[in-house]
Amino acid sequence: MKIIENYKDVDKIINKDLVMVIAKTHTCSSCQTIASMLENNLKHYYQIEIYSIYVDDIDKFRGEFLIFSVPTVLIFNKGKEILRESRYMNYAKIDRLIEMFNS
Repeated sequence: MKIIENYKDVDKIINKDLVMVIAKTHTCSSCQTIASMLENNLKHYYQIEIYSIYVDDIDKFRGEFLIFSVPTVLIFNKGKEILRESRYMNYAKIDRLIEMFNS
């Protein structure tokens, strides 16, 4: 999993074909667990890139993408947000969405 360390990289990253961004904080223990679970569950989908971003380091991301709680999972396709899950993840929904792009 790659980490977005600079806000200027966000636009370039989310404009790719299929990208997942996991918004989290340094002090959120469940964020680390959920990010690991997502990465393990989705490793057979080669076409999705997974990134994490620490919103306490890049506060502008929190404001622009309306991140009110962590973890928040955002999936983008060519710059358009196609899925948002916060706090309690619906893994089946995430899996189905990625499967649609896999076929």
